Amino acid sequence: MPRIVKFILFLLLFGIVFELGLLSSYTIVTSRPPDVGKLIDMQVSKLTAIWDSITVGFNEGYTTKTVNVTNADVVANALKAKTQLSGINIDTLSAQLPEETASDNITVTLTATGYKEIQTGGATPNVTGLSSGQIVIQSEIYSITATAIAKEKSRGVEVDVNTIQVTALKKLHSQ
Repeated sequence: MPRIVKFILFLLLFGIVFELGLLSSYTIVTSRPPDVGKLIDMQVSKLTAIWDSITVGFNEGYTTKTVNVTNADVVANALKAKTQLSGINIDTLSAQLPEETASDNITVTLTATGYKEIQTGGATPNVTGLSSGQIVIQSEIYSITATAIAKEKSRGVEVDVNTIQVTALKKLHSQ
């Protein structure tokens, strides 16, 4: 058998064993049968995000422009729901899109910062029966990167909130 055929068969076998291991480990960890479609979709979306981040630097003619998001409140609420954060800073919400856009529907990269408040402590009854205690609210700041489909308007872009997919959620700071 030629070497190239052996190599292709090896890669195919490696991929099959990898997927079977992923499915069995998912079953062990969650004690539920896996949703194969969602797992494969998650893998493909993560790999394409990695590939896109690698290839952006290699495209010489690829330039982006940063524009305002016209429906920032709706987009912030959608990002808040998808990331389970306490809030999104609308002042930091922006969209990056290619300089050259040929169609009505444009894939944009959304960036924003968000925060999550964590409350610890609480009231404890004292000798008199009244509650006393200290409540500590900690705040964590996150950087959010997402992709979505948008339509270009005169003052920026209008993002379709149903197409938002969070690609990165990075913790920046914890107080």
